[in-house]
Amino acid sequence: MSAFEGFGTLPPQSFQGFFRALNKGKGQLFIMNLKDFLSGLFWLGISIFVCLESSYVSVGSFKSPGPGFLPFWAGIILGTFSIIMTILSFREMKEKVMLRDMWREVAWQKVVLILLAFFLYIIFMKKIGYSISTFGLMLFMFITIKQFRLRMVFLFSFLIVSISYLIFSIWLGIPLPKGIFGF
Repeated sequence: MSAFEGFGTLPPQSFQGFFRALNKGKGQLFIMNLKDFLSGLFWLGISIFVCLESSYVSVGSFKSPGPGFLPFWAGIILGTFSIIMTILSFREMKEKVMLRDMWREVAWQKVVLILLAFFLYIIFMKKIGYSISTFGLMLFMFITIKQFRLRMVFLFSFLIVSISYLIFSIWLGIPLPKGIFGF
C-alpha cells in the first residue's frame, strides 16, 4: 500500500463526515482536492522558511523596518493564504484524484522549453542586455504557454520590458545589463 493511496478516495459530504471517517480507524485521510492540499503544504513550508530566514536579519518595526521586514511579512501573508488553501482542500470534490494522476496532465514539453528559455536568458542577459533578452524571453513564453495573437504577444512583451525597466532601472536605480547595443 502506497503512502498516498488513501488520499484519492471519494470524500464524505461534510467536515462531520470527514471526522467520522477518520474516527472509524480505516487509516485513510479524505482530502477533497489533493492538488490544493499538497500545494498548500508546499507553500506553507516555503513561507515558514522565508519567515525563519528573514528573522535572522533585523526585521525591525513598522516605524523603522529592517532588511528582513518585507520578506518576513510576505512570508506571513503567503503562509496565511497557504493555510487557507490547505483548509479549503477539504471541500467536496467532483471526481477521485490520485497522486499519480496529478502529473498526467502536465505538458512536459512546455516545462522543458520554459526551463531551457530561462537558462538561455541567464546566459545571454549580460551579452545582449536586459531589454532585448527580457523581450525575447517574454515573446517565447507567451507563444509557448498560451497561443495569443502575434500583435498581443509583442504588445505584452513590450509593456513588461518597459514597465520593469522603469521600475527597476529608473525608479529604484538598479543597474541592469546594457549589453552590446547600450540599452
